Amino acid sequence: MAIIFDGKLFALQKNEKLKKEVLDLNTKGIFPHLASIVIGDNPASKLYVGLKKKAGEAIGIQVDVYYLPETTEKEDLLTLIDTLNKDREVSGIMIQLPIPTKLVGFKNEIIASIDPRKDVDGLREDSVYVHPTSKAVIEILNHAKNLSQMKNLSIQKICVVGSSGMVGKSLVKELKKLDYEVFGCDSNTKDINKSTLQSDVVISCTGVLGLIKKEMIKKDSIIIDVGFPKGDFDKGVFDLAGFVTPVPGGVGPVTVACLLENLVQSVGKND
Repeated sequence: MAIIFDGKLFALQKNEKLKKEVLDLNTKGIFPHLASIVIGDNPASKLYVGLKKKAGEAIGIQVDVYYLPETTEKEDLLTLIDTLNKDREVSGIMIQLPIPTKLVGFKNEIIASIDPRKDVDGLREDSVYVHPTSKAVIEILNHAKNLSQMKNLSIQKICVVGSSGMVGKSLVKELKKLDYEVFGCDSNTKDINKSTLQSDVVISCTGVLGLIKKEMIKKDSIIIDVGFPKGDFDKGVFDLAGFVTPVPGGVGPVTVACLLENLVQSVGKND
């Protein structure tokens, strides 16, 4: 039976450290401040932003949420971003994705308009921050590798399913920097099993419920599920894998903590 990762506990421990860092900054007259922009009425987006606001305020970070209507024009959004870029009190800016259909064609332009020093969500190609989800996955992977039950395993080959998506693309890039042998799979991959079965770690971020079955992974492998909203891995993998992140309660809470960590780190970059 696999070790089940407790993302809430991991994030709580991480946030306790961040809280101390924020208090230290406060004594120096520095107050981390996140501006989050939500466009439209997507319930999931509002939920996630609410969770980020709650987590941020719990560690002493000011989080302002700008709710814009579905009908918002690109020019108005860019004006708001420009105002936030110039506001020295704002440490970080994030745009909650997805954005409305009418703005999708301008997505790259919108993201590129964020000051790279304030792009705490790591969306820009030249961002100085690692995308929080990628950062969370790597921290969880390092945690798994350090567990006594996993230390004797050789962990070098990683399969990322959903490698052409926003999260997957960032993950492949960051994992290769760490010298892992990475197999990327997406909707055009004919035989995903070939890659998953030879991998020590399988990470999936497609949002396709139960996509990865027990017979598609090898014994004692590390399974990191980034699937939304209910997970990409079939529950049968729990019987074979060595380490599994559940959905919910796995990668999600750690991602929020990593976003807040990026924000705290951004303070020095905005001076």
